[in-house]
Amino acid sequence: MIKKLLIHTIYEVIWLLYAGIILFILPLIAKSKARGELPKPPFIMCVTHVGNFDPLFVVRTSGRYRAKALYQVDGPYPLVRFLYKAIWRFRVTQDPKIKQSLNKETIRDVILYLRRGGTVMIFPEGYWNWKKRLYPGVAVIAHRANVPIVPVGIENGYVFRPELDDEPPLKAVRRVIKDYRKRGTITVHYGEPIYPDMNREERADVEQIMKAIEEKFAGYYYEFYDMEGPKWAG
Repeated sequence: MIKKLLIHTIYEVIWLLYAGIILFILPLIAKSKARGELPKPPFIMCVTHVGNFDPLFVVRTSGRYRAKALYQVDGPYPLVRFLYKAIWRFRVTQDPKIKQSLNKETIRDVILYLRRGGTVMIFPEGYWNWKKRLYPGVAVIAHRANVPIVPVGIENGYVFRPELDDEPPLKAVRRVIKDYRKRGTITVHYGEPIYPDMNREERADVEQIMKAIEEKFAGYYYEFYDMEGPKWAG
């Protein structure tokens, strides 16, 4: 009991620092604004993954400071993984040794969180957006929790560099900040919600939702970056 209370307290302190960074420091790096409206919670924000600070801009422009997110635990730095868990809570992995058990547990926890009225950010391209593929977890969660998906496109924020994965965290952050400062204003677009069809069998509904996300993301990438969007392989 005492250990859980201590961990919760540490998480809350880290969250306060995170919220403070978004409120006071992020605008000094790059200004941001929102376009579109959000429904009442619960809902999923399904976000294009074009830069390292995507979650920060989404939180700032949506005002959903308590929004959680699915994040990848496969990085090499334990401190970074701990901070991610404190802020975003929901872990996923590509490690074949633990992928099935961890991701299944995470999907269950996210569904329970949404049913309690929460808001979650999911990046269906995974961590490596340059692979140009979409993963179906967002649609599975939306169907099982019966909540809408808001497609979110980030304009003027493409700063991803694959080589940053091989650099120490502080050095990588400095490079990312430098890139964002060159961008000007980041616009976060909130699209019309995509609703699950509870009259459909799950697999058919997931297919329908993923096709809708693919179409919306294709529009975002073409309009904002003149690039091909990620594909849903089915």
